[in-house]
Amino acid sequence: MFQFGNSAARTQRARPAARSMLLAVAFLLSIAPAWPQTAWQVVTDKISYNAGEPVRVRIVAASSKEASAAPDFDVTIRYAGETKPWVDRVRLKPHEATPGADDYREVWKIPENAKTGRYEIDLTDPHQPALNRARAASFAVHRKLIRIERIELDKTFYTSGDPIACRVVLRNQAGRTLSGLRVEFSERYWPWIAQQVQSVGSGVFTIVKSLELKPGIETEVRSGRAAIAKTVSQPTVQQYAVVVWDEARKNVYDIAFSSLTFTQPTNGRDRTVYPRQYLYPNLAAVDTSSYRQFARPEYGSTAVQFDSSHTMYEPGDEARVKFTVVNSTDQPWRGVKVQASLRALGSAEFARQTLGEGLDLKPRGGRLEQEVKFRLPSDSSGTYRVVVEVISREGEILAAGQLELAANPLPDSILLFCAHEDDDTTQSGIIRAAVENHIPIHVVYFTSGDAGSCDRYYQHSCRPPEALTFGTLRMEEARAALGHLGVPRENIHFLGLPDGGSGEIWYRHLEASNPYLSVLLASDHAPYDGLEKPNLPYARQPVVEAVKELIKRFQPQVVITAHPPAEGHIDHIVNNYFVVKALQEWAREAPLPPGFELRVDRIYDPKEHPATPYHYAERSLALSGEVAARAQEAGWYYQSQEGNRSKANPRDFSQLPRVQNYRVVLDWKEHEGWNEKD
Repeated sequence: MFQFGNSAARTQRARPAARSMLLAVAFLLSIAPAWPQTAWQVVTDKISYNAGEPVRVRIVAASSKEASAAPDFDVTIRYAGETKPWVDRVRLKPHEATPGADDYREVWKIPENAKTGRYEIDLTDPHQPALNRARAASFAVHRKLIRIERIELDKTFYTSGDPIACRVVLRNQAGRTLSGLRVEFSERYWPWIAQQVQSVGSGVFTIVKSLELKPGIETEVRSGRAAIAKTVSQPTVQQYAVVVWDEARKNVYDIAFSSLTFTQPTNGRDRTVYPRQYLYPNLAAVDTSSYRQFARPEYGSTAVQFDSSHTMYEPGDEARVKFTVVNSTDQPWRGVKVQASLRALGSAEFARQTLGEGLDLKPRGGRLEQEVKFRLPSDSSGTYRVVVEVISREGEILAAGQLELAANPLPDSILLFCAHEDDDTTQSGIIRAAVENHIPIHVVYFTSGDAGSCDRYYQHSCRPPEALTFGTLRMEEARAALGHLGVPRENIHFLGLPDGGSGEIWYRHLEASNPYLSVLLASDHAPYDGLEKPNLPYARQPVVEAVKELIKRFQPQVVITAHPPAEGHIDHIVNNYFVVKALQEWAREAPLPPGFELRVDRIYDPKEHPATPYHYAERSLALSGEVAARAQEAGWYYQSQEGNRSKANPRDFSQLPRVQNYRVVLDWKEHEGWNEKD
């Protein structure tokens, strides 16, 4: 038998979680919109509330003088996007911020049936309208019915074959009795990712088959043998999941994960393994000796430096390449010749130009700035290289360098739809090509990725405010990654759907009147700040309408989305369904732009891919070395999604792919409705 920790020990363990919440709140405040500077600020005691909880607010003045001079304000609370108030004219007076003081005042007890999503707070002074502030603060409302309060395991370190015992504490947060609850224990997985469901397989252990919980009641369930530590050949980090289902095992009420455990093989005691949030997986992987340069060995000289801001063109374009030659040696270069040639990636040469002869460059810093123009071949796509050589009077190559160029037919405008932040990495080539050629491009993310490694970020299971904060963090990662490719922030759009919930929205929640209640966010409307459409209902038709509005606004010649249906993750599959349905409705209302194309990701294992009624044309996009390098670097900004590990193992220039494959859907306007039944 084993003993679980006492309440004092649990309190000690809760302190890191409290610190994580403080960091999360600080993060949200750091990225919130900047309000006009005033002598007071509006603060809520939480960033997200469960339906039925009280909302507590305070108005903080910068000093006691300003607090005494400030008028009393009327507080109004509205649902974002609506004008009718839920709370109208509650009088509050500003106070000086005092450390440790609890001067919040309850202004609203959220009804059990209140709409989930984002609410906004307005301040008004009936005597001084100039002091009125609309949207002085905001908060989210969620609806979480069942909450997994704690998962406790009997050990942190296991040996292969050990039994794993667990204790789970559940709380009913609904206003009614919930019956037929099924509580399951397994290795960590998300029920909506096919590969993870298959990998867990028969390893799911049912702790309770049918549990009844009355409103507000907390109970515990336990098992002394919920799993067996798996057989491993080297130390392994492991997590376990507890999932609470309804009686039919169709709907998930809550999912939570254990703290990290470490499993070691039976023949060893080495525990030098690092969890995924660390840069390196183990000490042997730390590289302290080298950094791989993005250049061919024969062109590794830094004497020729290129302007690499434009390397993607269309076939037949005139490529203008600017470069600088620097003599960094101790000897003067006298009477040298500078020549440039356009070549294939192999040795074939298309053109050669002499840019100067009899040139002198002083030692240690002599510089020469040049520009060369080459007409790219017009008959095909491909990757080329401009080679610049500095040649002495005797014909010796003193320095050389090269810049790769790529040519592809490019559209007039692009609209890219992604299921999650980091799915854009499969389209980095066309994104950068659009930026370099001033082609309008907009990127739309359906979900905000609130589930993807949220528990690893906090090192404990995510509750609604933490999931909301983590989704906000992932949106910032997307802005940074796309910013590295050159996409401006205003061209990046978010719809705020729940990670893993797209299947429920598409198949079972069709209308705004019946939205889906997400598992982690515990909301049935998009609760994030800064969305394309505030409080978007989690229902099929409102999402399709939002997609159609974006298509109408930007009038893209090319729309890019996931393959129908994409392998594995339900959000990828339904990403395509939303987009195609919106396109079909748009095509019935207005003519398509000339040359319109619907592009999807390439499928690499057709045998395991579900059949679709569509026909496709296989296509590929050639990449320059510079764009391939930028694409790799952009992925490092997704630090919460393996970005650290990618940065620890950068691919050198020769390893980077020079092509991205995709498909064109030829008959997307046909076959309506084939995918609308689960």
